[in-house]
Amino acid sequence: MQTDSQRIVADVLAAAADYDIEACERQFAAAIATLDPLTLVRDVVSPLLREAGNRWHRGELAVVQEHMISAIVRRQLSYALDRYLVNFSKPTVLFTTLSGERHEMGVLMSAVLAASQGIHCIYLGPDLPPAEISRLCAHRPVEAVALGMVTQPDVIDAPTQLAELRAALPAAIEIWVSGRASTIMDHAALPAGVDVVPDLEHYLQKLAALQSKPVT
Repeated sequence: MQTDSQRIVADVLAAAADYDIEACERQFAAAIATLDPLTLVRDVVSPLLREAGNRWHRGELAVVQEHMISAIVRRQLSYALDRYLVNFSKPTVLFTTLSGERHEMGVLMSAVLAASQGIHCIYLGPDLPPAEISRLCAHRPVEAVALGMVTQPDVIDAPTQLAELRAALPAAIEIWVSGRASTIMDHAALPAGVDVVPDLEHYLQKLAALQSKPVT
């Protein structure tokens, strides 16, 4: 028997298969309106995007259908992030990806989860060089920088970028790296103060620890 989350995933995929953009939008908007953020991210968005990608690889979805789903998810998550940011407090976390990393969905989901817990989120989208990340941190108080990583680390030279970013930021600013590509990096070679967050459970622990720190 399908759970509500599984039904939503199936319905969105079915609508995409029929090129029914409006139905996709309605199904996903209803999910955001009725599900708590953790359930939405863990049980709907993640499996939906994963299955859409798998079906594209198997030739069961065209590129345009997969893009249809991604565009709707991105737009609806952005709406959700805006709503949660009406009420927020410290700490502040900046969400983005390194230069060359254009996959933003994971870090956008992370921002929605953090914002839903009252954390002040600065979401800058993908593909930002370390110098530009540190430029913003020099002008705005930020307690952590959360980076998503899907592209192979050697393709975007992630270790060098992370070392550059770590050197440019005050030691008090934490740097978190998550996403499937982050787990295959040589963690021992990462600079001190760069933490790989391997899964959702560890990410939630990071948010809780950050919130428990004394406000300065």
